[in-house]
Amino acid sequence: MAGRLRCTLLCEDLEQERLFRPILERMFGGRGRVYVEPRNPSAHGGVTFVLKSFPKCMARVRRSPQEAVGLVVVLDGDELGLSRRLKELDETLDQKRGSHERVAACVPTRNVETWEYWLCGARDVDESTDYKIAFQREVGRGSMNRNRAVEAWFAQSSEAQRQLEVEHVPSLAAGRQELASLQTKSKPG
Repeated sequence: MAGRLRCTLLCEDLEQERLFRPILERMFGGRGRVYVEPRNPSAHGGVTFVLKSFPKCMARVRRSPQEAVGLVVVLDGDELGLSRRLKELDETLDQKRGSHERVAACVPTRNVETWEYWLCGARDVDESTDYKIAFQREVGRGSMNRNRAVEAWFAQSSEAQRQLEVEHVPSLAAGRQELASLQTKSKPG
């Protein structure tokens, strides 16, 4: 078992960090267990930043296979979607990710606000619509917020609720599996 994992969060922007940091802190033992790879706040192109930084972050994880160190990569699927974005991510590596490696790739599709919108209770969600403005509008009204989304991440759900999520927001279901597997990956060898 991974034990008390320390992990690096490599993400495009502050919105992704605001959702994922508290999820990871809760999963891996609190503050101080999650390091966020620094972004240049004046730079544009979050996807480009993640794709360029991924090999370097992956190399750090690979240098310490005996330690409980992991990597969570988050990048929006945008118009590409889950599988094409994962392929793009993997193409940045000289050596493919191994199933034993403590790395999870989460691809909110269309964007992270899609996941937040769903987690806060909206059920008329799909992965081709951009929910950035809709989510921000609901946050402004007080009917949705990131804390609620984080709580919903950990809430118990029925099989029917999980199936509904798979049908409407398959990238979220896949992201949940990625993070769950990160907790249980054993050391190689």
